[in-house]
Amino acid sequence: MNKTLIIFSLLIFTVLSAKSQKKSPFLWGVATAAYQVEGAYQTDGKGESKWDFLTNKVGITQFTIGEKQTGNVSINMYDRTQYLKDIQLMKELGVNAYRFSLDWSRIIPDGTGNPNEVALKHYEVLIDDLLAAGIEPLVTIYHFDYPAVLLQKGGWGNPEMGNWYFNYAKLVIDRYGKKVKKFITFNEPYIEFFLVENMLNSDPKKPLSKEFYMSQMQKAHSQLMANAKVIKYHHDLKLNSQIGIVLNVNPAGPWDAKKSADVAAAKFQDVLINDLFLDPLYKGQYPKMALDSLAKYNPTFKPSKEDMAFIGSQKPDFLGINFYAPAIVKGEDSAMSLKWLDNNPDADSVKSSVGPVMPEYLYKILMRLKNEYGNPDVIITENGASFKGEDVKINNKINDPLRTDYIKRHIDWALKAKNEGANLHGYVVWSGWDNFEWVSGYTKRLGLIYVDFKTQERTPKQSYYDYQKLIQEHKGL
Repeated sequence: MNKTLIIFSLLIFTVLSAKSQKKSPFLWGVATAAYQVEGAYQTDGKGESKWDFLTNKVGITQFTIGEKQTGNVSINMYDRTQYLKDIQLMKELGVNAYRFSLDWSRIIPDGTGNPNEVALKHYEVLIDDLLAAGIEPLVTIYHFDYPAVLLQKGGWGNPEMGNWYFNYAKLVIDRYGKKVKKFITFNEPYIEFFLVENMLNSDPKKPLSKEFYMSQMQKAHSQLMANAKVIKYHHDLKLNSQIGIVLNVNPAGPWDAKKSADVAAAKFQDVLINDLFLDPLYKGQYPKMALDSLAKYNPTFKPSKEDMAFIGSQKPDFLGINFYAPAIVKGEDSAMSLKWLDNNPDADSVKSSVGPVMPEYLYKILMRLKNEYGNPDVIITENGASFKGEDVKINNKINDPLRTDYIKRHIDWALKAKNEGANLHGYVVWSGWDNFEWVSGYTKRLGLIYVDFKTQERTPKQSYYDYQKLIQEHKGL
């Protein structure tokens, strides 16, 4: 081989190596969930969902806000004419990712059996529209909601629920697996089982009882088993995509670090909010502190070694974390209940809708994932807030400096962790649009875009333009 050919070969090898090692761009995005934004609750053969049932027939919002509100219309994002306008707003914002969820009750109206081809085609067109706009779809397969017919059969309390979910998730992966680069199996199992279901089954003003908490553990375990089964299926297909799970992470801190009772309560709550799900996913075991409590309050919950080995063996390709605020607790508080003590002296004096504004705790959890859980790939899949009095439209403008400040400071702390070695690959704001905020209905606006719920008119808030600038400032991450 002559010298020229050798040099040419080395150049080709260098170029190919550089291409293969090229890192994926940092994801900047916004997020929604199907029930919260789609509306069209009786359109194109959609079946009744759990949340259709809860809002229309139970009136869950009446328990928390005193009036009946539903997602029947919401912000009409099922309609393609509307969502194409919203995609254009995302393009102008400068995001390269959009996290949204699929509606199981649209895709399989009866929960099991024949799928609804109209719904499958709808989501396929949405995915294509996003890709055409240069926006990566982060597809959440399950975000709190499922067909109401399965709710009547016990939902996650039915041993068959994991199989029903697997068949639904398998259909989704088979249909969209060659287009979607990131799937999410579940959103926030802690919130679903230990907060929302508590609101449905007891007085929401009372602390979450230990007995109720323990009764929910089998449901959470079943969901973790289903998560592992779906991840294994996805990995066995060897698709050019990733699959992960989203957890709410709420690091707990003591009200007074000098009081041993506060420190102990914070530690206990931290384990029950965070380690309860992180440990099985990354260590193949539940934390001992949680199991000791389970043995006392629910002696029937005894996960087998085979279950734990299976859960721990199917690690997610990435971990989505939803962070809004830490849980600051006192020794006399029930450590079983997720509490927001907004007047904590270390928190901002301005009260946010999601709790004390303490962005340094986002840094703490990212570094904890790095140091205690093998430094998994992480995407911040939700982060945002609303502040009383900010989301008011005056002269067709919405000035919301507190939201901008909240977002900027959380990004700063997140990037500090990234610079110190945390495997952070994206940041997603909740939410792109004002929408139906579960038990809070339409009373809390967390969007970057103001929505007139009567006319469906969209108006970008000042935070939209400020987030746009932040994305531009951090290009090249």
